[in-house]
Amino acid sequence: SGKIVSEYDGDRDVFDSTVVNRTVVAHAPDDTPHCIKSFDVRRGDTSYPALHGHSSSIYSVRASASGNEILSAGGDGSVFIHDVRNGKSILKINASTSAVARAAFVGDREQYVVTGGFDLKLNMWDTLTGSLHLTYTIGQASNDYLRCILYSSNQFYFGTPNGDLYDVSW
Repeated sequence: SGKIVSEYDGDRDVFDSTVVNRTVVAHAPDDTPHCIKSFDVRRGDTSYPALHGHSSSIYSVRASASGNEILSAGGDGSVFIHDVRNGKSILKINASTSAVARAAFVGDREQYVVTGGFDLKLNMWDTLTGSLHLTYTIGQASNDYLRCILYSSNQFYFGTPNGDLYDVSW
């Protein structure tokens, strides 16, 4: 059986849109939906600044492999890359005119961000310039959106709440 290695006893937030990597936990709490809070699991460091930028609810948070950057996607159609340590926004991408439900870092050096949402498009963005690299549209199904995005070796897998699963290779 498992054992508790460390426990976070902070502000009693509900953990929604949570991501964990080896060192950082980040979450968009229900009580402050435009804000991301993060902390260092190994050191129990809760002093990281709150991450701001979205003007509506945050639907997805992801951590980079290093744990130094947090990627967020929101209902305002924007995607942010934040520096966890200083709280500053590194890059803002206006990804869609509708909500962006999911975002993920991709590539060996995380040089791209893939986004998906209510516009039923899977978009790949350059993390240095914020420019659109590729777009793939899955169709026009009503009441559907991209719910999950997985990436492995130039192959993308994404699914919708209606149970459709797609794989796209670039």
